[in-house]
Amino acid sequence: MSKITFSSKEINILQKNPNVQRVSERSITYTDDFKNRFIDEYQAGKFPRQIFEENGFDVDVIGIKRMEQSAHRWKKAYEKNGLIGLTDSRKTASGRPLKRELTQSEVIERQRARIELLEGQVELLKKLELTERRLLNASENLNPNKAYQLIQETIEQNGFKGMTRYFCDLLDVSRSGYYSYLKASSVREAREKLDLEAKEIILKAFDRRGYKKGSRSIKMILENEFDMIFSRKKIQRIMRKYGIV
Repeated sequence: MSKITFSSKEINILQKNPNVQRVSERSITYTDDFKNRFIDEYQAGKFPRQIFEENGFDVDVIGIKRMEQSAHRWKKAYEKNGLIGLTDSRKTASGRPLKRELTQSEVIERQRARIELLEGQVELLKKLELTERRLLNASENLNPNKAYQLIQETIEQNGFKGMTRYFCDLLDVSRSGYYSYLKASSVREAREKLDLEAKEIILKAFDRRGYKKGSRSIKMILENEFDMIFSRKKIQRIMRKYGIV
C-alpha cells in the first residue's frame, strides 16, 4: 500500500469520480467497470497513466506508485482468471483473518454475498454464450468493418464492457482495427450523410417521367435536366447500397 494519505478535500474529490467505489484516508477502491476498461485500453496500447487521467484521476493526487501497483495487480489477476479475476474480492471478505469467531448471522451474510457473486458470474457466462452464438452466426461472410460494427452493437446493447479483446478473437478480427473503426465513426457519419443526399438526388432521376432507369440513363438525366455531374460508378454504388433496382 502506498504511504501517501488523502486529505479530506482529496477524499471528497475522489468520491465524486464514478470510477471510485470507495475511498479512505489511506486506500482507494476502484469499480469493477473501471478495472475492466483499464485492461481493455491497456491491451489496446495505452499507458496506465493515460488511462487513469482520461478517466478523471489526478495522478499527482493518487500517486504514481499507487497507480502502478493497481495496474500490476489487475494485469496479474486478468492473466490468471480473466474478467472474473478483476471482481473486487473485498465485496465478500476483507482478506484479513478475524481474531474472533463469526456469528451465525455474519456467516449467513457472507455466504449470501458469495452466492450472489457466483450467480452473477453464471448469468454473465450464460448471457455471453447466447451472444457468442449470435456473433458467430451474424459474422459469416462479413467484411472486417461489418464485424467491427457487430462487436460495437453487441457491447453497447448488452453492457459487455472490457470484452473487446474477447469478441475480436471470437470473430478473428484485429483489435487495433476495431479501435481505428471506433475513432473513424465521425468520418463514417459524414460519409453516410453525403450518401443519403446523393440517394435523394438519384431517386429524382430514377423516378423521372414515370419509369425506372439504370445507372446510364440516370447519369444522362442528372447532367441534361438537373445540371449535376455524378460518375456512373458512384450512381451504381448508391443504387446497390440502398437497393434502388
